[in-house]
Amino acid sequence: MTVESPKTKPDKSPKTKAELEGLVLAELRAALGCEGAVHVTVVAYDDYRVGATWEVASCNPGASAPEECERALCDIVGRLQQHFDIAPT
Repeated sequence: MTVESPKTKPDKSPKTKAELEGLVLAELRAALGCEGAVHVTVVAYDDYRVGATWEVASCNPGASAPEECERALCDIVGRLQQHFDIAPT
């Protein structure tokens, strides 16, 4: 595993709250067992000790199994946080 220094780490693309919610929800609905997911809420995350600038605060799994959606969200959010920052409002 390669450790990236801040100088070599690529910049993350800024996305609005609504754009991030759309990306997360689309991927969540594509996950096995989570097709019925209805909504996710993204919030800004303000902790300098963490590399992420946002997180999912809540999820409405709709007709899907909540446990399956929670598992899928962990993977989806972790991956998307590596590529996108929340845009300042």
